[in-house]
Amino acid sequence: MLDTRPETYRFHEFDIPIPLLNMTGGGTDTFETISKIHIAALRKFIGLSWSDHVLEIGCGIGRDAIPLTKILAPDATYVGIDIIQSSIDFCQANISARYGNFKFFHFDVSDKLHNPTGVRQMTEYSIPVADHSLDKVFGWSVFTHMWERDIRHYLREFYRALKPGGKALLTCFVITPAVLAKARETNLTQFNLRFEHQMNDHCWVNDLEFPLGAIGYSPEAFRSMVADSGLVMQRDFIRGAWSGYYDDAEDGQDALVLVRP
Repeated sequence: MLDTRPETYRFHEFDIPIPLLNMTGGGTDTFETISKIHIAALRKFIGLSWSDHVLEIGCGIGRDAIPLTKILAPDATYVGIDIIQSSIDFCQANISARYGNFKFFHFDVSDKLHNPTGVRQMTEYSIPVADHSLDKVFGWSVFTHMWERDIRHYLREFYRALKPGGKALLTCFVITPAVLAKARETNLTQFNLRFEHQMNDHCWVNDLEFPLGAIGYSPEAFRSMVADSGLVMQRDFIRGAWSGYYDDAEDGQDALVLVRP
């Protein structure tokens, strides 16, 4: 009988179907490398303790959750959220089955690119954790695919859920005229990030057909979103390498480092 099971990629003790892995981005050649970069960035920018209670938005099939099973203590907790049902199904059936303190939730949000059959709006969802229960929040390439109203909703939810002194690391695209000019000159990524479509005075998208494929905001817009949530920027934006503008880039994308007072 013909074996029709999908080819898998071995990551720690898990065999991940490659079609699911590809939905998280990067592919098998870079999957483990990106995971190590992410964990290092968490340690560097917001700290990472064995006792932390952690939330990840855009968890995919567990690229960061899986190594965190070796870092977080059994009485620490991890919550992962994603809008792709099959990714959450994999995480629940595999990661949660072995690590009971790791929980995963599907948000069936309508998204033309990532979840075209979704039926709800992001603002209809609350993060499934108690008030003031989290130590750390992070999300890679999530705010890069979100309208302002949804970013604002998430930031308010982070404020509610984080303990005083809790921190968040969230990548984004911070757009200025100088950054735009350099990005269009260098075109360093495979995604042709030129952001030629300006939606208003503080928002740019890369593709009008799929506007949430890549979306960026001005520094002033991000500062306003953060301030209105009650969170505080712990430092200026992390400088991303994506545009080629910064000689001293700190990460691939720009990022927010936030703290709850």
